[in-house]
Amino acid sequence: MEEIPLQYLYKLNKSDIPKAAGVCARAFHDDPVMKEISKEEARIDALYQIFEYILKTGMDSGQAYASSANLEGIALWEPNNVRKTFNQRLRHLFYLFQVRNQLPLLTEMSRVDKISQTLRNKHAPAIYFHLALLAVDPEYQGNGIAGHLVRPMLDFMNETGIPCYLETQSAQNVSMYEHLGFKLLASQVITGTSQTIYGMLKNTDRKVS
Repeated sequence: MEEIPLQYLYKLNKSDIPKAAGVCARAFHDDPVMKEISKEEARIDALYQIFEYILKTGMDSGQAYASSANLEGIALWEPNNVRKTFNQRLRHLFYLFQVRNQLPLLTEMSRVDKISQTLRNKHAPAIYFHLALLAVDPEYQGNGIAGHLVRPMLDFMNETGIPCYLETQSAQNVSMYEHLGFKLLASQVITGTSQTIYGMLKNTDRKVS
């Protein structure tokens, strides 16, 4: 995968994963989808373990950035056309074994992800970057951290013509992403909940060979 020159952001490395997982756990602690699929308030320690797993597997093939070395916010980007190697698949099985005590919640999150994947398969282009995770520590929310994290990558994609795809479970976030140039492609109710997933794409007319 092409290295992305985002000089205004801090690129995460493996040693940052524990702290980054804590940021994500706090950010999603009060998330409406998380509350419904967990059937109760998800514990911070459970979310921490799950997001540590997500970051470990996601950073194997993608790139994660923070707003600064203090990790006020985290963004994980993954190219859709990179196949996992055999060694990566083995590592991911090992990571999964490490969070086996959180399998009920992880299974529900995987169910939601399959709905998201169905939207991507139907509506996303053949090649794109996926904003797989965007989280801002509650202490820093409302300070423009999310935009600071996303805009440099979007600038890079505008220059290279690479489409960018994302999902959000917030109707309020749809308006925010539309302001950044995304178009709403489709939506899907998450079965068993009152929540909806919205699939959005930027650079819809750009072609990448």
